[in-house]
Amino acid sequence: MICEICGKTIQGKVFNVRVEGANVKVCDKCSRFGTDRQSWSKFGKGPMSSDGVTLPSKPRIGGGSIRPKEEYTLVDDYHLIIKDAREAKGWSQKDLARKMNEKESIIHHIETEGFSLSNELTQKLEKILDIKLKEKSDEGIDISKSKQSLKETTIGDIIKIKKK
Repeated sequence: MICEICGKTIQGKVFNVRVEGANVKVCDKCSRFGTDRQSWSKFGKGPMSSDGVTLPSKPRIGGGSIRPKEEYTLVDDYHLIIKDAREAKGWSQKDLARKMNEKESIIHHIETEGFSLSNELTQKLEKILDIKLKEKSDEGIDISKSKQSLKETTIGDIIKIKKK
């Protein structure tokens, strides 16, 4: 069994502790980071309380790897794309504002880069003008490429633990 904090193979007892509201199975060394410490016999049937009574174990939900959500960012020249699409349809800023149920000043600010677009406004503009204003972003954490060759991802793969 592998410690869900440090990622090392657990020798001896496994401890079931609560860390930040999550129940994790950890080695003796990492058990100090949690509360409600219960030892788990590595070869036994389940977690054991301090008096030796076997406690029921909870089934793990999921089991798949953590995949980051696809992130989208606004294209750099969004204001020009919006203006060109509006003009191609023969609409004034006032016409576009009326179709979007927004103020004309907001359309003016968007087209002069004086206004940042919310997701709601971006979606309205994309739908009404039939344009694309978002592109896939390469940012984010790719947990699948951890330095560990094991199938399971541990908390230790994601965070660094400060040592005192």
